[in-house]
Amino acid sequence: MKSPAVAILVALLAGCAAMDQPGPAAGPDQAAGARQEQVRVAVRHAPPLLRQAILEAAAAGRPGIAPTGRAPAPPSPDVQAGIAALVAHSRGPLLSPDAEFTRLYRVVAGDRPSQAAFAQAVAGYATQPDYACRHPLYAHYLERRYAAEQKPEVPCPAALPLLVLDRYENPQVVWLDPGRVKAIHLLFAGNSGEAASRFGHVALRLVVCPEGDTSPEACDTNLFEHLVLGFQAQIDEFSLDIVKALTGGYRAYLFANRFMDVYEQYAIGEFRDVYSLPLRLDEGQREFMLRALADIHWRYAGDYSFFTRNCATLLQQALRASWPPYAADKKLADNFLRPDRFFDALRASPLADGEKLASLQTAEHDGYYFPSTQAFYRQALQVVNAAMKTPAYADLEGYLLTDPVIRRHNRNTDPRFLQRLAADRHLREAQIMLEEVAILRGERRLLQAGALYLARQDFTRRADRLLARLDAEHALAFNDCLLLPIRQISSPLRRLDGIPATPDIDGLPAFGTACTSARQKDLLREAVATIGDTESEQWKQLDRASTYLSTSIDNLDALKNL
Repeated sequence: MKSPAVAILVALLAGCAAMDQPGPAAGPDQAAGARQEQVRVAVRHAPPLLRQAILEAAAAGRPGIAPTGRAPAPPSPDVQAGIAALVAHSRGPLLSPDAEFTRLYRVVAGDRPSQAAFAQAVAGYATQPDYACRHPLYAHYLERRYAAEQKPEVPCPAALPLLVLDRYENPQVVWLDPGRVKAIHLLFAGNSGEAASRFGHVALRLVVCPEGDTSPEACDTNLFEHLVLGFQAQIDEFSLDIVKALTGGYRAYLFANRFMDVYEQYAIGEFRDVYSLPLRLDEGQREFMLRALADIHWRYAGDYSFFTRNCATLLQQALRASWPPYAADKKLADNFLRPDRFFDALRASPLADGEKLASLQTAEHDGYYFPSTQAFYRQALQVVNAAMKTPAYADLEGYLLTDPVIRRHNRNTDPRFLQRLAADRHLREAQIMLEEVAILRGERRLLQAGALYLARQDFTRRADRLLARLDAEHALAFNDCLLLPIRQISSPLRRLDGIPATPDIDGLPAFGTACTSARQKDLLREAVATIGDTESEQWKQLDRASTYLSTSIDNLDALKNL
């Protein structure tokens, strides 16, 4: 009796004759001939070595299974799926995954490969002229393995899509022309003092030129279009759970962010120094790396582990797969587990222009070093304290931890200080700076408190009940300012089979309008107070966080109106 696998293969690889075509039924020899011709046409552009292996497997039906002599099942139009099934059931060495594919699959997809995954890659490569456009890393591997010499018949689209996260907007697909990327840098954010960032963080910075101007100065100063690609854990609580990070409880993705958002997070929000180390890439290497990173960006989803599968180790694997000189460098062969040690090793390598960071003063001027802004805020606090009758804040952290109502009281009960605020622009700007960084801290604190509260119950059911207790205006603010950002960070990212070829990408996240105005923050505070889940300690924390943020915004508005 024929096994189910054999039946599927025969059905998928049968001849092209229509079921209702008149005439005698095709015999085994005719069906085999039609099947081989169909496969031959489908793989005619494949490398000779691969083409021959597939045709031999097709002629045999399936290695290791004797012909049954029975007529084939009705034909299937999906020849590629048939070839994939054929390869998946092959045991020949030419049609089996090797150690290199196993390593590459983990880099691209994040999991261990199966025979079926390899078979799909081989079938796509053998039958799709533009396969390299959507799967550049697999295509590069298969070209080497099967000694291919020809290039894809169909030119690749000029622009690459990246799903870019935005602090204030929905994630959006940005189509990036590799020709506008002047350089790729290794971005390193130093230690912030917290346990989770003790060894820093690494990512790649894409230096994107403005449309129509590729001069060095225009490209380097076009900061709002620069992008950052980096492996990160998807932390759905907005604060790292060390136990989950150590045990692989998070999923890692290759995220794309705007450079200015990353700068704000690290240099301002977390007071970390940021270094931007240029990599020595020629134009061809740079374009291939960009296409490879786009492939990983859309496909990768793997376990995150703080010590063994983190931002540094995953990025090193991606560089080995996408940058041959890096893979060939013996000094970089070690897998550096710590981001700071990886940064130091690459900085000392001829593959990077470490001289750009030799003088941090020059590097800051040239856009390769972005120091922590903590010193500026400390100076601002010194200016404010010196102007007050009685200095109220021992240090910067003390200022940020002080209730904004008390901060306002300290200001309003010092008439001389108020007069100086109105007359002295330098003093007023220093006070504004401090309230702005308090707002930045407050926004993150609010999301952390909201995520912790909703994590202890059914998110969707609880969110719907909370919204039902509010009027339309307050419900919209509660949704846009709290629920939607939490959904955005906690929802699993949709993975695709390679780089999308068209702008019509289904299933991408869309969470609603951004929460940017002071009015929305006030409405959020009122909504939280209206709901008032006073039995929950997490809700009390959320209430305090909402009040802190809203009052800090009121403080800022009052200062700007002096």
